[in-house]
Amino acid sequence: MDVKKAFLQDNLEDHIYMVHPPDFESNSNPKAVYQLKKPLYGLKQAPRAWHSTITQYLHRIGFRMSKSDNALYVSSDSENLIVIILYVNYLVIGGEHVVDINKVKSLLSSKLEMIDLKELHRFLDIKVIRTRAVIMISQCHYILNLLYKFGMTKWKSVAAPLDRNLKLDTTKCELTHYRQLIGRLIYLTITQPDLSYPVSLLSKFMQKPRD
Repeated sequence: MDVKKAFLQDNLEDHIYMVHPPDFESNSNPKAVYQLKKPLYGLKQAPRAWHSTITQYLHRIGFRMSKSDNALYVSSDSENLIVIILYVNYLVIGGEHVVDINKVKSLLSSKLEMIDLKELHRFLDIKVIRTRAVIMISQCHYILNLLYKFGMTKWKSVAAPLDRNLKLDTTKCELTHYRQLIGRLIYLTITQPDLSYPVSLLSKFMQKPRD
């Protein structure tokens, strides 16, 4: 589900003022300013106001925020499990029965102006593959882009990601380049947990990276 104009759903709690945009100055009072009533995109208060709004509404319809992840909401009043994942203005809804999911969609649509994006196929560079028996997730496209970005498309694959007895090179390498690579590898461990050990080892060299 895509929430339209998510940041404009609620009033601001803080007092925020802005100068007149070009060509909208007041001739009678040129030194006057505007007080914002709604969060605008770009304000640091906007995401917080939107998160507070959607969280309060989800609580009212029977969802509770997960203690382990503030973006995960789980139904507390339904016998059948329903979960919602929030990412800015996108909501991913999952459950055991389509009827229950549609009820939640109706409740959300009655409060917020939303677009139903139907079945989930790709989310944050994670591909969702469905069969009759299972639901699988893959970061294949993300991996290919990663290899291309760092010039590793012609390298050969290996059975083990990293030899435990490997001695790392002492030659320094470019700091920003190294950190970008480690950050992308950390995200890749979502679907590739076998990378956890090499990524944790390489993360130790974030301050003084080596080839």
